[in-house]
Amino acid sequence: MSDDRDYLVKHSIPQVINDLVTALVKDRPPHAVPYMTEWFTKKAVFERPKVPLTPLIKKVCIVGGGNAAQAFANILPSHGVACNMWCGFGDEAERISAGINSQGGMKVHWSDGSVTLGKPDKISKDPGEVVPECNVLIMPLPSFAYPSVLTDLKPHLKPGMYIGITPGQGGFDWVARTVLGEELMKSVIFFAIMPMPLNCRITDFGKQVHVQVLKKKYRVGALPAAKTQECCDITASLFQAETTALPHLLTATMYPINAIIHPQRVFRICQPWRPGNYLPENPLFYEAMDEGSAGLMDAVNTELQMIAEKIKELSGVDLEIPHIKDFLGWVYEDDKPDLTSTKTFFATCSAYKGFRSPLKQVEGKGWVPDFENRYFTEDIPLGLCIYKGIADIVGEKTPAMDMVMYWAQAGMGKEYIVNGKLTGKDVASSNAPQRFGVTTLDQLLGK
Repeated sequence: MSDDRDYLVKHSIPQVINDLVTALVKDRPPHAVPYMTEWFTKKAVFERPKVPLTPLIKKVCIVGGGNAAQAFANILPSHGVACNMWCGFGDEAERISAGINSQGGMKVHWSDGSVTLGKPDKISKDPGEVVPECNVLIMPLPSFAYPSVLTDLKPHLKPGMYIGITPGQGGFDWVARTVLGEELMKSVIFFAIMPMPLNCRITDFGKQVHVQVLKKKYRVGALPAAKTQECCDITASLFQAETTALPHLLTATMYPINAIIHPQRVFRICQPWRPGNYLPENPLFYEAMDEGSAGLMDAVNTELQMIAEKIKELSGVDLEIPHIKDFLGWVYEDDKPDLTSTKTFFATCSAYKGFRSPLKQVEGKGWVPDFENRYFTEDIPLGLCIYKGIADIVGEKTPAMDMVMYWAQAGMGKEYIVNGKLTGKDVASSNAPQRFGVTTLDQLLGK
């Protein structure tokens, strides 16, 4: 025993694994040794658990077939989590199943050059085949998908299920109450995970995903609030990460993420543009961040914090809404971005490198705003409209937010704000609280 202990002390982990593999493949061709050593080393480093799996998780169902969902199909099994996958859109389930079966799993290519393989137990287009045997659902979905997904899930939900949405904005609980009804709503546990765990993109549908970042820190809000710690434990287990509890699910709805960044930055980029004119270039969205863009983000974020302060003043509930720079600085702490200002953060954080702006090129003329891009179609009706709707309920003015919304709605051909209030005809297709009959502070807080 002492000889074994001395050996482990004197040799590095890669050397120990190399010797182990050499012994395992002593009768195999010489080229197998370095290949298998590399595989064992990467798998050992990646799969070594930092957070024990909570017994709260029996089995997880991944909902969706997009970038994050396909990455989760690799990552969760790699973390020792039994999971199924429900892909209800089009032929996604069939295509993902075919891709995974062709190579034994979903491949994730990590930013450090390593590759891992993971495979869910079942994949189906029919939620009845994969949802009922799971007690945790993870839904990496855009806000516009909530109604249709919840409608399809409704017959298969059971009391006590944990339903996690990420990044958890867009008034998820208002949509859920409308679709599921009060009785079913009260029988399950909802939780929001912020931010979205991954920066990733599909490189070969159903087969390969490139993951730039798997985040290490999350903030989690739950409904009912008494279940928040359990939801933190589930999130920590799934993503092997640090979690912090949010005081209320409304905090997740109001958190400063995409709707604080995208519309304000696009507004500034497009300030020189007028219909019939063209912009000379498509700038880097984050790395070329200017003081004007960052200043407008700061102004809208401050208005959001003032809305939260008004809620605290009126109700005593502190939603703890941070500044986006501080929140993302916490998320990306290991990256060591420059936190001097909002501008320097986005210009120096490696997670935001390489992204161009949501502009369309007109051949031979230049660039124009793409008002059909998700920075408009999601971040205005499913983002700023929510902030503005809450502001109207508590009587807080938002001049910077209003300015951006007036400009965006004109380009989109929509009407959300009229005379400084969220009373336009297209509020009915937004996720503003008023659309769901939420018009008082008590309703906002679920009282």
